[in-house]
Amino acid sequence: MLVSLGIMSLAFGKGRAHPRAVAAALANSVVIATYTVTDGIGARLSGNSFTYVSWIFVLYGVVMPAAFMATRGRLIVRWSAPETCTALLAGLVQLVTYGTVIWALTMAPIGPVSALRETSIVFAAFIGRVFLSEPLTARRLGASAVIAAGAACLGYLA
Repeated sequence: MLVSLGIMSLAFGKGRAHPRAVAAALANSVVIATYTVTDGIGARLSGNSFTYVSWIFVLYGVVMPAAFMATRGRLIVRWSAPETCTALLAGLVQLVTYGTVIWALTMAPIGPVSALRETSIVFAAFIGRVFLSEPLTARRLGASAVIAAGAACLGYLA
């Protein structure tokens, strides 16, 4: 509950949220719940979280470039561009973090793992401050503290 309250406090911020923003947030939560349950069941049925993650990345590695080329034309990768190195590093980090979550989904109940997964919003707030110069307001710090407290409670209960 603390994790959810902390995330909601970030979403509502100053005053009331626009109804379309609330609808989009609710739709996004349905998508997150769907892929989390799908990942949890898929990884458990596969019998090996590493195999499951590998297949997901292989499939996305085929589908995403194909979708890009279908919508935008030719795909050009400039290996010497600094953004390419950053993208490759981000992909590697994504592989490790996603793999860790999938492994956790095979080792623990899906509910607490999914709630703990959403604590990434805390990291996003700090990354936004450090790399994007976004303000780290008292509201964001307070919400991050509530989310972290919720994560600590999940860790204690598990």
